[in-house]
Amino acid sequence: MTQENRPQSLPLYQRIAHALPDAVTAGIFLYAWIAPLHWRDTLVAELLLVMLIEFILVHSAPFLGGIVTASHVALVTRLKVFTGLALFYSLFIGVFAIQFESWLPVLAFVWLIAAKLISIFSDRHHTERQKQRIRIYWGLSFSYYLIAVLATQIVPVPEFGLTQHGSAYGILSISGAWVSHPNTVIAAGFLYFASLTATKLFEQPAWWSYVDQNAIKKD
Repeated sequence: MTQENRPQSLPLYQRIAHALPDAVTAGIFLYAWIAPLHWRDTLVAELLLVMLIEFILVHSAPFLGGIVTASHVALVTRLKVFTGLALFYSLFIGVFAIQFESWLPVLAFVWLIAAKLISIFSDRHHTERQKQRIRIYWGLSFSYYLIAVLATQIVPVPEFGLTQHGSAYGILSISGAWVSHPNTVIAAGFLYFASLTATKLFEQPAWWSYVDQNAIKKD
C-alpha cells in the first residue's frame, strides 16, 4: 500500500464533531435512567419516542447517505431526491407527533438526522474510501441498535431511578415491554448511542483497511 493510498486517521477535532451529537444523546439517556423525573416528567416517554424515530432513520440512512455522496449526480437532482425522501419519512414522524400531541417528534427527527449527516457533509470530496466508511457506519448503526435492544430484553437491566410502570413517566398511548419496563428502553438507548460515540471518537484507519484499493485509485 503506497503512502498516498494508506488510510489516514481523521483529525481529533473532526472525530469529536462526529461523536458529539451521539454523546449528548447518550448522556440524556443516562440522566433519565438515573433521575427520570428531575428534569422533565415526560422525559422517559420522549426518549422512547427518540428510539422509535432512530429505528426509522437507521433504515433510511443508506438511502439518504447514498444520495448525498452521489457526487456524479447533479446537486439540484440530489437535493430534490433527498427532499422527497425526507418528506416521505416525515409522514411517519407526523403520525408520532399526532399520537403524542407534541412537536417533539419533529425536533427529535431533525436532531437525529443531523447527527447522521454531519459526518457526510464534513467531507465535501466524498472519496471512495469515505463512501465506504459511511456504508460501514450504517451497518454498525443497524447492528448496534439490534444488539442494544435484544441485550436489554435478555439480560437483566438495573432499574436505577426507573422503578415504576411507564405510565408514571408519561407513556400513555402505547404498550409493550418498553412501557412495562421503561428501564430497558432507556438502557438500550444509552448503550446504542454510547457505542456510536465510542466508535466515532476512537476510530482508527486500520478499521477501514480492507476497503478495495482499486476503488480508491479511481478517486
